[in-house]
Amino acid sequence: MTSQIPQSRPTAESLLLRQVGEVLFGSSWQAELAKLTNVADRTMRRWASGEDPIPPGIWREIHEYAQGQWLTIKYFDEEMVKLINASQLQPITNAVPMPDSWGLHFALHTRTGRPVRCFLSREVLDDRVPSSPFKNVLNYFQDHASTFYEVAQRKFDANDIENGTIVIRNIDVEDKYLPDIRCI
Repeated sequence: MTSQIPQSRPTAESLLLRQVGEVLFGSSWQAELAKLTNVADRTMRRWASGEDPIPPGIWREIHEYAQGQWLTIKYFDEEMVKLINASQLQPITNAVPMPDSWGLHFALHTRTGRPVRCFLSREVLDDRVPSSPFKNVLNYFQDHASTFYEVAQRKFDANDIENGTIVIRNIDVEDKYLPDIRCI
């Protein structure tokens, strides 16, 4: 009869160690965490397997390191949000879309006030709204303006601007809900 060595089972602590380690260091987390906490790789493996309990001082070291990383990321995140917000397009108050035989012109502006010309191609409208009377087109634009603004923002962010104008075509709105009201 052979004796078997009992297998240790992961504990809540060992699972937390693995999760934190992977987030902080990726796939080489055990070696990196062992270096950070100044312990042998074998010790880290025993903690990760649940074989040995993890001392509270180790959690304190990991927490302090993670907090430093979090504060750095938080700083960079705040800086990125400033850049994102500075480029957010907004409707221009009291601006009215202008008809064109090829579509509809409208304007947005950045938070700094820089105007951005936009053009909603006729193909987008012809596939969804009757053009007569033209008030139908204007009402449709108003009803779905947030969708058109969102598409314009996406194209603005991608610097997809043609001759100083953001042009919105069917391909740009194919993933958006824009109902066909021609038969209503």
